[in-house]
Amino acid sequence: MGKQKGSSGAALGLATVVAYILYLRNKQLKRQVKKLNSERKDSKRKQDSSTSTAKNVLSSTTDYVMKEIGIISSPYPQRAGCPRQGLLAMSSRSILTLHDSIAKECLDDLEEYSHVWVIFQFHLNPIGKGKDKNAARNQKSNKHTSKSTGNDSQCDGSSTKFTASKIKPPRAGGKKVGVLATRSPHRPNNIGISLAMVEEVTTMNVVGAKNKIRKKTIVKLKGLDLVDGTPVYDLKPYLPLDIVPKEMLKTPSWVSADDQLSAVEWSGEARSNVRQCQRSGLLEPLYSAKIEQENDEVINAISEIVSQDPRAQHEGRGHDTREMSTYEITFSTLRVKFQVKSLMGEKKHAVILRVSPDEGDISAQPGSYQHSVGMRRKAEAEALEKGLNLIWKYPVREGVTSGLLKLRDGSTHKLS
Repeated sequence: MGKQKGSSGAALGLATVVAYILYLRNKQLKRQVKKLNSERKDSKRKQDSSTSTAKNVLSSTTDYVMKEIGIISSPYPQRAGCPRQGLLAMSSRSILTLHDSIAKECLDDLEEYSHVWVIFQFHLNPIGKGKDKNAARNQKSNKHTSKSTGNDSQCDGSSTKFTASKIKPPRAGGKKVGVLATRSPHRPNNIGISLAMVEEVTTMNVVGAKNKIRKKTIVKLKGLDLVDGTPVYDLKPYLPLDIVPKEMLKTPSWVSADDQLSAVEWSGEARSNVRQCQRSGLLEPLYSAKIEQENDEVINAISEIVSQDPRAQHEGRGHDTREMSTYEITFSTLRVKFQVKSLMGEKKHAVILRVSPDEGDISAQPGSYQHSVGMRRKAEAEALEKGLNLIWKYPVREGVTSGLLKLRDGSTHKLS
Protein backbone atom coordinates (compact mmCIF):
# COMPACT_ATOMS: atom_id res chain seq x y z
CA MET A 1 0.00 0.00 0.00
CA GLY A 2 2.81 2.35 0.87
CA LYS A 3 4.60 1.45 -2.31
CA GLN A 4 1.51 2.30 -4.40
CA LYS A 5 1.18 5.69 -2.72
CA GLY A 6 4.89 6.37 -3.36
CA SER A 7 4.74 5.46 -7.03
CA SER A 8 1.54 7.45 -7.48
CA GLY A 9 3.17 10.55 -5.94
CA ALA A 10 6.24 10.08 -8.12
CA ALA A 11 4.08 9.81 -11.25
CA LEU A 12 2.19 12.94 -10.27
CA GLY A 13 5.44 14.80 -9.69
CA LEU A 14 6.81 13.65 -13.03
CA ALA A 15 3.62 14.70 -14.78
CA THR A 16 3.82 18.10 -13.10
CA VAL A 17 7.44 18.52 -14.22
CA VAL A 18 6.58 17.47 -17.79
CA ALA A 19 3.59 19.84 -17.82
CA TYR A 20 5.76 22.70 -16.57
CA ILE A 21 8.42 21.93 -19.20
CA LEU A 22 5.74 21.91 -21.92
CA TYR A 23 4.38 25.20 -20.57
CA LEU A 24 7.80 26.81 -20.73
CA ARG A 25 8.37 25.39 -24.22
CA ASN A 26 5.01 26.72 -25.41
CA LYS A 27 5.76 30.10 -23.91
CA GLN A 28 9.13 30.15 -25.68
CA LEU A 29 7.48 29.21 -28.98
CA LYS A 30 4.94 32.04 -28.56
CA ARG A 31 7.81 34.49 -27.96
CA GLN A 32 9.54 33.26 -31.13
CA VAL A 33 6.34 33.55 -33.19
CA LYS A 34 5.72 37.04 -31.82
CA LYS A 35 9.29 38.04 -32.61
CA LEU A 36 9.01 36.57 -36.10
CA ASN A 37 5.75 38.45 -36.77
CA SER A 38 7.30 41.64 -35.47
CA GLU A 39 10.30 41.18 -37.76
CA ARG A 40 7.99 40.56 -40.71
CA LYS A 41 6.02 43.74 -39.94
CA ASP A 42 9.24 45.74 -39.67
CA SER A 43 10.44 44.29 -42.94
CA LYS A 44 7.14 45.15 -44.67
CA ARG A 45 7.18 48.65 -43.18
CA LYS A 46 10.72 49.22 -44.47
CA GLN A 47 9.75 47.85 -47.88
CA ASP A 48 6.70 50.13 -48.05
CA SER A 49 8.84 53.05 -46.96
CA SER A 50 11.40 52.23 -49.64
CA THR A 51 8.65 51.96 -52.28
CA SER A 52 7.17 55.29 -51.16
CA THR A 53 10.60 56.92 -51.31
CA ALA A 54 11.16 55.51 -54.78
CA LYS A 55 7.80 56.92 -55.89
CA ASN A 56 8.62 60.29 -54.40
CA VAL A 57 11.96 60.28 -56.21
CA LEU A 58 10.20 59.31 -59.44
CA SER A 59 7.64 62.05 -58.89
CA SER A 60 10.34 64.64 -58.25
CA THR A 61 12.11 63.69 -61.45
CA THR A 62 8.99 63.70 -63.65
CA ASP A 63 7.11 66.66 -62.16
CA TYR A 64 8.85 70.03 -62.11
CA VAL A 65 7.64 73.23 -60.47
CA MET A 66 8.64 76.38 -62.35
CA LYS A 67 8.69 79.90 -60.98
CA GLU A 68 7.95 82.83 -63.25
CA ILE A 69 10.70 85.39 -63.73
CA GLY A 70 8.51 88.22 -64.97
CA ILE A 71 5.34 89.45 -66.67
CA ILE A 72 4.78 90.57 -70.27
CA SER A 73 3.18 93.90 -71.11
CA SER A 74 1.98 93.84 -74.71
CA PRO A 75 -0.46 95.67 -77.01
CA TYR A 76 -2.72 92.59 -76.99
CA PRO A 77 -5.06 92.83 -73.98
CA GLN A 78 -7.25 90.07 -75.44
CA ARG A 79 -6.54 86.81 -77.25
CA ALA A 80 -8.67 88.04 -80.15
CA GLY A 81 -6.40 90.16 -82.34
CA CYS A 82 -3.16 88.57 -81.13
CA PRO A 83 -1.03 87.49 -84.15
CA ARG A 84 -0.59 83.75 -84.70
CA GLN A 85 3.18 84.29 -85.01
CA GLY A 86 5.05 87.21 -83.50
CA LEU A 87 7.47 87.71 -86.40
CA LEU A 88 4.46 88.45 -88.64
CA ALA A 89 3.99 91.66 -86.65
CA MET A 90 7.51 92.99 -86.16
CA SER A 91 6.33 96.54 -85.43
CA SER A 92 4.57 95.37 -82.26
CA ARG A 93 6.40 96.19 -79.04
CA SER A 94 6.33 94.31 -75.73
CA ILE A 95 8.05 94.74 -72.38
CA LEU A 96 9.13 91.94 -70.04
CA THR A 97 9.23 93.28 -66.48
CA LEU A 98 11.37 91.05 -64.29
CA HIS A 99 10.48 90.21 -60.71
CA ASP A 100 12.68 91.65 -57.98
CA SER A 101 14.06 88.17 -57.23
CA ILE A 102 15.83 88.18 -60.62
CA ALA A 103 19.04 90.21 -60.44
CA LYS A 104 19.75 92.58 -63.32
CA GLU A 105 23.12 90.87 -63.73
CA CYS A 106 21.25 87.81 -65.05
CA LEU A 107 20.69 89.81 -68.25
CA ASP A 108 24.29 90.91 -68.77
CA ASP A 109 25.33 90.45 -72.44
CA LEU A 110 21.77 89.56 -73.55
CA GLU A 111 21.79 92.59 -75.87
CA GLU A 112 24.59 90.95 -77.85
CA TYR A 113 21.93 88.61 -79.27
CA SER A 114 19.43 89.82 -81.85
CA HIS A 115 16.64 87.42 -80.86
CA VAL A 116 15.57 85.40 -77.85
CA TRP A 117 13.27 82.44 -77.15
CA VAL A 118 10.59 83.32 -74.58
CA ILE A 119 9.23 80.40 -72.53
CA PHE A 120 5.83 81.28 -71.11
CA GLN A 121 2.52 79.99 -69.75
CA PHE A 122 -0.81 79.93 -71.60
CA HIS A 123 -2.40 81.50 -68.53
CA LEU A 124 -5.78 82.26 -70.13
CA ASN A 125 -6.74 78.68 -71.01
CA PRO A 126 -10.36 78.15 -69.92
CA ILE A 127 -10.69 75.54 -67.17
CA GLY A 128 -11.97 72.27 -68.66
CA LYS A 129 -11.26 73.36 -72.25
CA GLY A 130 -10.21 70.60 -74.62
CA LYS A 131 -11.73 67.57 -72.83
CA ASP A 132 -12.63 64.62 -75.06
CA LYS A 133 -13.83 61.02 -74.76
CA ASN A 134 -10.29 59.60 -74.75
CA ALA A 135 -9.32 61.98 -71.97
CA ALA A 136 -12.33 60.96 -69.85
CA ARG A 137 -11.60 57.27 -70.46
CA ASN A 138 -7.94 57.70 -69.49
CA GLN A 139 -8.93 59.52 -66.34
CA LYS A 140 -11.35 56.72 -65.31
CA SER A 141 -8.67 54.13 -66.04
CA ASN A 142 -6.20 55.96 -63.80
CA LYS A 143 -8.72 56.15 -60.96
CA HIS A 144 -9.44 52.41 -61.26
CA THR A 145 -5.74 51.57 -61.26
CA SER A 146 -5.19 53.75 -58.21
CA LYS A 147 -7.97 51.99 -56.24
CA SER A 148 -6.94 48.47 -57.23
CA THR A 149 -3.30 48.99 -56.32
CA GLY A 150 -3.94 51.15 -53.28
CA ASN A 151 -1.51 53.74 -54.62
CA ASP A 152 -2.01 57.49 -54.56
CA SER A 153 -2.34 58.68 -58.15
CA GLN A 154 -0.61 61.91 -57.18
CA CYS A 155 2.68 60.02 -56.99
CA ASP A 156 2.97 59.16 -60.65
CA GLY A 157 1.44 62.30 -62.10
CA SER A 158 -1.71 60.50 -63.32
CA SER A 159 -3.94 63.09 -61.65
CA THR A 160 -2.98 65.82 -64.10
CA LYS A 161 -5.66 67.57 -66.15
CA PHE A 162 -6.24 65.91 -69.49
CA THR A 163 -6.55 67.75 -72.78
CA ALA A 164 -8.03 66.62 -76.05
CA SER A 165 -5.89 64.18 -77.99
CA LYS A 166 -6.90 65.81 -81.29
CA ILE A 167 -7.94 69.34 -82.21
CA LYS A 168 -9.00 71.32 -85.29
CA PRO A 169 -6.44 74.07 -86.05
CA PRO A 170 -8.10 77.22 -87.47
CA ARG A 171 -6.08 76.99 -90.70
CA ALA A 172 -6.48 73.24 -91.27
CA GLY A 173 -9.91 73.51 -92.88
CA GLY A 174 -11.69 71.32 -90.35
CA LYS A 175 -9.02 68.59 -90.30
CA LYS A 176 -8.32 66.98 -86.93
CA VAL A 177 -4.66 66.94 -85.90
CA GLY A 178 -2.87 65.46 -82.90
CA VAL A 179 -2.51 68.16 -80.26
CA LEU A 180 1.27 67.67 -79.98
CA ALA A 181 1.55 68.21 -83.75
CA THR A 182 0.18 71.75 -83.34
CA ARG A 183 0.90 74.93 -81.43
CA SER A 184 -2.49 74.91 -79.74
CA PRO A 185 -2.49 76.50 -76.25
CA HIS A 186 -4.60 73.58 -74.96
CA ARG A 187 -1.87 71.03 -74.22
CA PRO A 188 -1.00 68.45 -71.54
CA ASN A 189 1.18 71.21 -70.05
CA ASN A 190 0.12 74.77 -70.87
CA ILE A 191 3.67 75.89 -71.73
CA GLY A 192 4.61 77.79 -74.89
CA ILE A 193 7.73 79.10 -76.61
CA SER A 194 7.92 82.16 -78.83
CA LEU A 195 10.66 84.03 -80.68
CA ALA A 196 11.15 87.78 -80.29
CA MET A 197 13.70 90.46 -81.18
CA VAL A 198 15.74 91.92 -78.31
CA GLU A 199 15.63 95.70 -78.51
CA GLU A 200 17.02 96.86 -75.16
CA VAL A 201 17.71 95.77 -71.57
CA THR A 202 17.15 98.68 -69.22
CA THR A 203 15.22 99.85 -66.14
CA MET A 204 11.88 101.58 -65.77
CA ASN A 205 10.40 103.62 -62.94
CA VAL A 206 7.24 102.15 -61.44
CA VAL A 207 4.98 103.21 -58.59
CA GLY A 208 5.32 100.81 -55.67
CA ALA A 209 3.85 100.59 -52.19
CA LYS A 210 2.88 103.92 -50.62
CA ASN A 211 3.36 105.58 -54.03
CA LYS A 212 7.13 105.21 -53.82
CA ILE A 213 8.96 105.27 -57.16
CA ARG A 214 11.35 102.38 -57.68
CA LYS A 215 13.24 100.93 -60.62
CA LYS A 216 12.34 97.62 -62.26
CA THR A 217 14.54 95.72 -64.70
CA ILE A 218 12.87 95.34 -68.09
CA VAL A 219 13.59 93.79 -71.48
CA LYS A 220 12.14 95.61 -74.46
CA LEU A 221 11.10 93.17 -77.20
CA LYS A 222 9.67 93.41 -80.71
CA GLY A 223 7.59 90.93 -82.69
CA LEU A 224 6.21 88.95 -79.73
CA ASP A 225 2.79 87.27 -79.96
CA LEU A 226 1.89 87.10 -76.25
CA VAL A 227 -1.21 88.46 -74.52
CA ASP A 228 -0.75 91.27 -72.01
CA GLY A 229 -0.07 89.83 -68.56
CA THR A 230 1.49 86.55 -69.75
CA PRO A 231 3.80 84.96 -67.12
CA VAL A 232 7.33 84.24 -68.40
CA TYR A 233 9.48 81.40 -67.04
CA ASP A 234 12.73 81.75 -68.96
CA LEU A 235 14.68 83.42 -71.78
CA LYS A 236 17.07 81.55 -74.05
CA PRO A 237 19.24 83.25 -76.70
CA TYR A 238 18.50 82.41 -80.35
CA LEU A 239 21.53 80.92 -82.12
CA PRO A 240 22.42 80.34 -85.80
CA LEU A 241 22.24 76.61 -85.13
CA ASP A 242 18.52 77.03 -84.37
CA ILE A 243 17.92 77.57 -88.09
CA VAL A 244 16.86 74.43 -89.98
CA PRO A 245 18.26 74.29 -93.56
CA LYS A 246 15.48 74.93 -96.06
CA GLU A 247 16.15 71.68 -97.93
CA MET A 248 15.59 69.73 -94.69
CA LEU A 249 12.53 71.63 -93.48
CA LYS A 250 9.16 69.88 -93.77
CA THR A 251 5.70 71.01 -92.57
CA PRO A 252 2.10 69.94 -93.25
CA SER A 253 0.38 71.68 -96.16
CA TRP A 254 -2.16 73.43 -93.92
CA VAL A 255 0.64 75.19 -91.99
CA SER A 256 1.64 77.15 -95.10
CA ALA A 257 -1.94 77.81 -96.24
CA ASP A 258 -2.18 81.32 -97.68
CA ASP A 259 -5.04 83.09 -95.91
CA GLN A 260 -3.32 86.47 -95.58
CA LEU A 261 -5.20 89.53 -96.84
CA SER A 262 -3.65 91.10 -99.92
CA ALA A 263 -3.53 94.65 -98.56
CA VAL A 264 -4.58 96.91 -95.69
CA GLU A 265 -5.93 100.36 -96.49
CA TRP A 266 -6.46 103.23 -94.04
CA SER A 267 -9.00 106.00 -93.99
CA GLY A 268 -7.55 109.47 -93.39
CA GLU A 269 -9.56 109.78 -90.18
CA ALA A 270 -8.20 106.49 -88.81
CA ARG A 271 -4.58 107.50 -89.47
CA SER A 272 -5.11 110.87 -87.82
CA ASN A 273 -6.76 109.26 -84.78
CA VAL A 274 -3.82 106.86 -84.25
CA ARG A 275 -1.28 109.66 -84.19
CA GLN A 276 -3.45 111.76 -81.90
CA CYS A 277 -3.93 108.92 -79.42
CA GLN A 278 -0.20 108.19 -79.39
CA ARG A 279 0.71 111.82 -78.79
CA SER A 280 -1.75 111.97 -75.90
CA GLY A 281 0.19 109.17 -74.17
CA LEU A 282 -2.48 106.48 -74.47
CA LEU A 283 0.03 103.96 -75.83
CA GLU A 284 2.84 104.50 -73.30
CA PRO A 285 5.10 102.88 -72.22
CA LEU A 286 5.08 100.61 -75.29
CA TYR A 287 5.00 103.52 -77.74
CA SER A 288 6.38 106.93 -76.78
CA ALA A 289 4.15 110.00 -76.95
CA LYS A 290 7.05 111.93 -78.50
CA ILE A 291 6.80 111.05 -82.18
CA GLU A 292 7.58 112.67 -85.47
CA GLN A 293 4.86 113.11 -88.09
CA GLU A 294 6.41 110.46 -90.33
CA ASN A 295 6.68 107.86 -87.53
CA ASP A 296 4.06 105.27 -88.43
CA GLU A 297 5.20 102.42 -86.14
CA VAL A 298 1.77 102.01 -84.52
CA ILE A 299 0.04 102.20 -87.91
CA ASN A 300 2.45 99.57 -89.26
CA ALA A 301 1.84 97.32 -86.23
CA ILE A 302 -1.94 97.47 -86.65
CA SER A 303 -1.60 96.85 -90.40
CA GLU A 304 0.55 93.75 -89.79
CA ILE A 305 -2.06 92.32 -87.41
CA VAL A 306 -5.08 93.06 -89.61
CA SER A 307 -3.30 91.67 -92.70
CA GLN A 308 -3.25 88.23 -91.00
CA ASP A 309 -7.08 88.35 -90.91
CA PRO A 310 -7.72 88.32 -87.14
CA ARG A 311 -11.38 87.41 -87.60
CA ALA A 312 -12.68 84.25 -85.96
CA GLN A 313 -13.90 81.33 -88.05
CA HIS A 314 -17.54 82.13 -87.32
CA GLU A 315 -16.93 85.72 -88.46
CA GLY A 316 -15.95 84.51 -91.93
CA ARG A 317 -12.21 84.04 -91.83
CA GLY A 318 -11.18 82.30 -95.03
CA HIS A 319 -14.68 82.53 -96.54
CA ASP A 320 -16.71 85.05 -98.51
CA THR A 321 -18.47 87.54 -96.28
CA ARG A 322 -20.95 90.32 -96.67
CA GLU A 323 -19.23 93.43 -97.98
CA MET A 324 -20.64 95.74 -95.29
CA SER A 325 -19.74 93.55 -92.27
CA THR A 326 -17.48 95.35 -89.79
CA TYR A 327 -15.14 93.84 -87.21
CA GLU A 328 -13.23 95.16 -84.21
CA ILE A 329 -10.01 94.26 -82.41
CA THR A 330 -8.21 95.83 -79.47
CA PHE A 331 -4.66 97.11 -79.85
CA SER A 332 -3.23 98.34 -76.55
CA THR A 333 -5.74 100.98 -75.37
CA LEU A 334 -7.21 101.45 -78.86
CA ARG A 335 -10.24 99.92 -80.55
CA VAL A 336 -9.72 99.27 -84.27
CA LYS A 337 -12.75 98.96 -86.57
CA PHE A 338 -12.26 97.45 -90.05
CA GLN A 339 -13.96 95.78 -93.01
CA VAL A 340 -12.80 92.94 -95.24
CA LYS A 341 -13.59 93.39 -98.92
CA SER A 342 -12.96 91.36 -102.03
CA LEU A 343 -12.66 92.59 -105.62
CA MET A 344 -13.43 90.56 -108.72
CA GLY A 345 -10.57 88.13 -109.39
CA GLU A 346 -8.47 89.46 -106.48
CA LYS A 347 -7.75 88.39 -102.94
CA LYS A 348 -9.57 89.98 -100.03
CA HIS A 349 -8.17 93.16 -98.54
CA ALA A 350 -8.96 95.11 -95.37
CA VAL A 351 -10.01 98.73 -94.91
CA ILE A 352 -9.43 100.27 -91.48
CA LEU A 353 -12.34 102.63 -90.95
CA ARG A 354 -11.85 104.04 -87.48
CA VAL A 355 -9.44 103.96 -84.54
CA SER A 356 -10.48 105.34 -81.15
CA PRO A 357 -9.69 104.98 -77.43
CA ASP A 358 -11.15 101.74 -76.07
CA GLU A 359 -14.24 102.61 -74.03
CA GLY A 360 -15.02 98.99 -73.21
CA ASP A 361 -18.53 97.56 -73.22
CA ILE A 362 -20.55 97.65 -70.02
CA SER A 363 -23.11 95.31 -71.61
CA ALA A 364 -20.48 92.60 -72.21
CA GLN A 365 -20.23 89.49 -70.06
CA PRO A 366 -19.47 90.48 -66.43
CA GLY A 367 -15.83 89.80 -65.61
CA SER A 368 -14.69 89.96 -69.23
CA TYR A 369 -12.00 92.39 -70.36
CA GLN A 370 -14.42 94.62 -72.30
CA HIS A 371 -16.88 94.70 -69.38
CA SER A 372 -14.11 95.62 -66.93
CA VAL A 373 -12.88 98.45 -69.15
CA GLY A 374 -16.47 99.71 -69.51
CA MET A 375 -16.91 99.69 -65.72
CA ARG A 376 -13.70 101.67 -65.30
CA ARG A 377 -14.77 104.26 -67.86
CA LYS A 378 -18.11 104.64 -66.05
CA ALA A 379 -16.29 105.07 -62.72
CA GLU A 380 -14.00 107.70 -64.27
CA ALA A 381 -17.01 109.60 -65.67
CA GLU A 382 -18.71 109.59 -62.27
CA ALA A 383 -15.54 110.81 -60.58
CA LEU A 384 -15.10 113.55 -63.19
CA GLU A 385 -18.58 114.88 -62.41
CA LYS A 386 -17.43 115.28 -58.80
CA GLY A 387 -14.22 117.01 -59.85
CA LEU A 388 -12.07 113.93 -59.13
CA ASN A 389 -9.48 112.21 -61.32
CA LEU A 390 -9.21 108.47 -60.80
CA ILE A 391 -5.75 106.93 -61.23
CA TRP A 392 -5.76 103.15 -61.44
CA LYS A 393 -2.95 101.31 -59.72
CA TYR A 394 -2.99 98.38 -62.17
CA PRO A 395 -4.04 97.94 -65.80
CA VAL A 396 -7.08 95.85 -66.69
CA ARG A 397 -6.06 92.48 -68.10
CA GLU A 398 -7.96 89.59 -69.59
CA GLY A 399 -8.53 86.73 -67.22
CA VAL A 400 -10.69 88.44 -64.59
CA THR A 401 -13.32 86.47 -62.67
CA SER A 402 -16.62 88.22 -62.03
CA GLY A 403 -17.49 91.71 -60.86
CA LEU A 404 -15.39 94.84 -60.52
CA LEU A 405 -14.29 93.98 -56.98
CA LYS A 406 -12.70 90.70 -58.14
CA LEU A 407 -10.57 92.03 -60.98
CA ARG A 408 -7.32 90.16 -61.50
CA ASP A 409 -5.43 93.45 -61.30
CA GLY A 410 -6.53 94.08 -57.69
CA SER A 411 -8.69 97.19 -58.30
CA THR A 412 -11.20 97.91 -55.55
CA HIS A 413 -13.10 100.99 -56.77
CA LYS A 414 -16.85 100.57 -56.30
CA LEU A 415 -19.42 102.33 -58.43
CA SER A 416 -22.13 104.35 -56.70
